[in-house]
Amino acid sequence: MNAFGWEPVSGQLWWPWPLDGPGARALVREFADRSLLGAFAAGNPAAGQTVVEFLLARDPSGRVAVLDPDGAAVAGPDYRMLAQSLSLAAGGAVDIDGFEYEAPAADAALELDPSDRGTALDDLDVMAPPVLRTVMVGRFRREDLLMFGALNSAPLDVFEDDGERGRRIVVVHGGASPGLYNWPEQAKPMAAFVNLDGLRAVEAWLPGPRKDPANNFWHAWQPQPKPFPSTERASAEALRLLGTLIRSADPHTGDLARAFGLDGQAEARLSELLLGEDSEDVLAQTAEALGLPRLAGELAESGQSSRAVPEHLPALPLGKAVLELMATPMTGSSPLARWHRRVLAHPELLAGSAAVAAGAAAVLLRASGRPLRRNGGLLRAGALSLAAEAASELALYGYLKFRRR
Repeated sequence: MNAFGWEPVSGQLWWPWPLDGPGARALVREFADRSLLGAFAAGNPAAGQTVVEFLLARDPSGRVAVLDPDGAAVAGPDYRMLAQSLSLAAGGAVDIDGFEYEAPAADAALELDPSDRGTALDDLDVMAPPVLRTVMVGRFRREDLLMFGALNSAPLDVFEDDGERGRRIVVVHGGASPGLYNWPEQAKPMAAFVNLDGLRAVEAWLPGPRKDPANNFWHAWQPQPKPFPSTERASAEALRLLGTLIRSADPHTGDLARAFGLDGQAEARLSELLLGEDSEDVLAQTAEALGLPRLAGELAESGQSSRAVPEHLPALPLGKAVLELMATPMTGSSPLARWHRRVLAHPELLAGSAAVAAGAAAVLLRASGRPLRRNGGLLRAGALSLAAEAASELALYGYLKFRRR
């Protein structure tokens, strides 16, 4: 709740066909005639859109802000009633603050010209699907990239970063979400530059727990909101309220700057880019501002580079990716890490360990079948666990021998 007693809320209108020019202009008039205080989130509606987002203000009782004859912000209709009314008027589905409503087609008032409907739908059928390009930068281990690709069925193109040893630039083919993978701490801080048919965004994951929101950073460049025409007669106080609805969110770059080792001047440059306008090289500039290779942002725009040849990593079957991960020596000086490194250096130890585990599993399984055994279920569970361990050790042993050949 802000100082004016109003809470900002967002809404969407969408249709199964794109707006035409007259429909877009009629929608603007519809919002103006209702004297709503708010704005279209991505500028005025335009022909070709199928979704229009808007911003409103709501009081504690759920009533949205409208302008009275003097231009002051007062409580208007309940946001749920507004959703239903807008749906009836615009002939589309409406969602305001999580409340969804879609009026029956027969009751919709503001419709596109029925003669144009078929053409618009035909246009949708031939529209090319949106192209998503995601480029990650971090200290990725090859085995983690293979596992990420296997889990997401996503082939990868990997460029080595000449500027920092161990850092890689990775082009992800497909709709994979890097933030859902549990990357090891040594890969962080890592960043992703995203381009979805011109919608550009930068995301970063900082050292620390993966589920801590403070360690995740996201920013997207979007068109500036356009106030509804009715706000031209708003009072000074109503305009200040409108400003709280449409002002650009100030991205908090402090943690991001510390994780990437930026000084005050570099952080100021980064903030300037994030708050600035969208452009075809804004991702490349942002990569440079973070101290990362400009190539990462350029790849997010074009998907290819003439300056370097990547290594292509196909999407492996999950089982093979798991074996690759298991066959990578653990770091550190813990007993488990030392044992793991010794086993990888001498795979024959796995064969012996698997034989012991299989033998113990057989003994437990026989014991669980004896009469009057109250803990038979527990013994069977132990036998299955040992059998699974033996199977995994044999699989890894076979894979290590295969790699050596």
